[in-house]
Amino acid sequence: MKSSKLSSQFILHVFLLPAVVLTLLFNYLPMFSNVIAFMEYDIFAGWMGLGSKWVGFDNFAFLQEDWFYELAMRTLFYSASMLLFSFPASLILALLLNELRNQTFKKFAQTISYVPHFVSWVTVASLIYIFLSVDISGLVNNLKVALFGGERILYMQQSEYFLPVMIISQVWKEIGWGSILYLAAISTIDPQLYEAATVDGAGRWRQLLHITLPGLVPTTIVLMIFSLGGLFSGNFDQIFNLQNQVIQEKTNIISTYTYYRGVKGAEYSIATAVGLFSGVISFILLKIANFTGKKIGDTSII
Repeated sequence: MKSSKLSSQFILHVFLLPAVVLTLLFNYLPMFSNVIAFMEYDIFAGWMGLGSKWVGFDNFAFLQEDWFYELAMRTLFYSASMLLFSFPASLILALLLNELRNQTFKKFAQTISYVPHFVSWVTVASLIYIFLSVDISGLVNNLKVALFGGERILYMQQSEYFLPVMIISQVWKEIGWGSILYLAAISTIDPQLYEAATVDGAGRWRQLLHITLPGLVPTTIVLMIFSLGGLFSGNFDQIFNLQNQVIQEKTNIISTYTYYRGVKGAEYSIATAVGLFSGVISFILLKIANFTGKKIGDTSII
């Protein structure tokens, strides 16, 4: 029975195979390299450096350093700030799109909103630097001077503007993609519920409050679990591409720090130890979020 079922779904397993292989190669296989955190790692010491000297937990001495806790707090602050703005933005856009009755305009608006998701952060960061520049191509400074006067501002060379730029660019880039998940969840809600509500005299606003939003609770909880699990990791691609040498020290998070110290500084052991510790914290946050979601909405990912 199992054999016949497997043969009938053989083509589906073939299509699934590349995803499984890539996941094993780029997500699970690199986990074995975490042993570097317990070594005085030498890349030339035998196969994959496994002949390096073992030093136990010596590389975790950063837990006694102030700079690590500064990085940790900044990472959490950046992640929480972006989550606070980007998470509800996708939900609100999905609800607005769902209320549109003109299907042509709805499809056009949905397409325009999620296209930025496919644009790389390298391209987005380049556009941001152009728009925020102080020369004639700086659209933001041009509008500021034209409307309010004053001097042009070096936005990307002042760390206090970094977080607002991150939030705006994150919302612009991912709001449409996130809304797709909510729209898919809305499509699974039984249409008879809306028909019954209409017969009972409920308007679109009350239908939204009592049918649509409750129907989105499981999807919202699952997305929130993943988001909370990633609070301690931050968005490396975004921050790395938006940074520059002027503000790098004041805008580093844990993931960018491990890159600069590990890859560029060749301090592989320390960087791996920092990355391993942050990974453990992310796992703990994921488990807490999953447990909370199961208790509150009877929804979890495990």
